[in-house]
Amino acid sequence: MRHFCLRNSLYIFLFLTLSTRYLRAQQSVKDSVKATFNFKQAPWYARSVPFAIYTGAGKTSDRVAQNIEIGKTFHVIDIGVAFGRNTLRPDTTLFLEGRVTMNVANYGIFANEMALGAGKLFDSKGSLMLELSYNIFAQLSPKLGFGFTTGYYDFSNDSFDSSKTFYGFILRYGLPRNDSGGIVGLGRGGRRIRARHVHR
Repeated sequence: MRHFCLRNSLYIFLFLTLSTRYLRAQQSVKDSVKATFNFKQAPWYARSVPFAIYTGAGKTSDRVAQNIEIGKTFHVIDIGVAFGRNTLRPDTTLFLEGRVTMNVANYGIFANEMALGAGKLFDSKGSLMLELSYNIFAQLSPKLGFGFTTGYYDFSNDSFDSSKTFYGFILRYGLPRNDSGGIVGLGRGGRRIRARHVHR
């Protein structure tokens, strides 16, 4: 009987220990996610594509697209809203798009980004617009960066769909990141942090 009670006590002790560690780990994950996506603390950024050209035949005015994006940056992720036009024609079609850009790799001041977007093309049909693009980016100064972009725009509605491949360049204004993805100039409690190499 005594051995039975000791064994049960040991099982209960192990269960409580493991449960406590699991709950602490879960709380740590929640706190980390909350800190990463703190909207009030996250700094603003602006990104622009002054010039992007579609592949294929056609007049230049039909092949050039432009847009500007404003949003907030969360460590390695930019979340913003882009507004632009998909041609330079006088009757050009405007679009509004939500876009998420993530830094997937970096080396010194250089970074490789991937962007996903979805929005609306303000044509007569109200076409759906989807985007998948990739950027090669360099941080040229403490807050200004320059890079090249390539990707795809997909437009579709009830009666037609089209896909366009584009190449262009981008400008970004906002706080850069260090090699570990932390935002330079924004530490815990608003303290500034220092980093040797930065990008984006």
